[in-house]
Amino acid sequence: MPVGTGTAVNFILVLIGSYLGIRFGSFIPDRIREAIVHSIAIFTILLGIHLIIDHKAQMIKVFSILIVGTFLGYTLKIQERLETLVSNSKNFVSAFLTASALFSIGPMTLMGCILEATKGDSSLLISKSLMDGTTSVFLASLMGKGVMASSFFVLFYQGFITALAYFFGDFLNPSSLSNAMFIGGGILIVIGFQILGMLKEVRTLNIFPTFLIAIFV
Repeated sequence: MPVGTGTAVNFILVLIGSYLGIRFGSFIPDRIREAIVHSIAIFTILLGIHLIIDHKAQMIKVFSILIVGTFLGYTLKIQERLETLVSNSKNFVSAFLTASALFSIGPMTLMGCILEATKGDSSLLISKSLMDGTTSVFLASLMGKGVMASSFFVLFYQGFITALAYFFGDFLNPSSLSNAMFIGGGILIVIGFQILGMLKEVRTLNIFPTFLIAIFV
């Protein structure tokens, strides 16, 4: 398949799934929606733990990246600026962050983008797209339009990683990818707890630059 097909499918399915969740979510009983979202939160935490266990990280390097990336994120006030941009709608921002992280952080995203860019194989990203599209229905039914907005982050982020792998795939360092997955696991754990109503004081978007920095250093 042409390079970018998997990301395009992922974007479209999250967009459609979110719309269906917002439009028809009211027909899903509240207890069912909450139960499903709680299940998503638990899965997010378990996925984060899996990433941490499954990837051998360079701990000193990870610590340095976390300090630098978090300092950068909080200095630039990334999350605060986004909240201001959407009229201080913390619910919108929370939904956007939760969905963006859930759909973008993980081995299927990185490996899917690299596989498509280097081998022309979109199967992994398309499988991920089906999972994300289904999840977005229930997530959007409870959290709203911020989940739909995350589809554009998926488009930009996966498109960027795919383009990077297409042009510079030979230069991606496996140890850097492991560090990124390790950090991403920690971010997912925090977001999982935030979905459950805990750790709300953590500005997750201000920490997210650490994941991006780790890919390149």
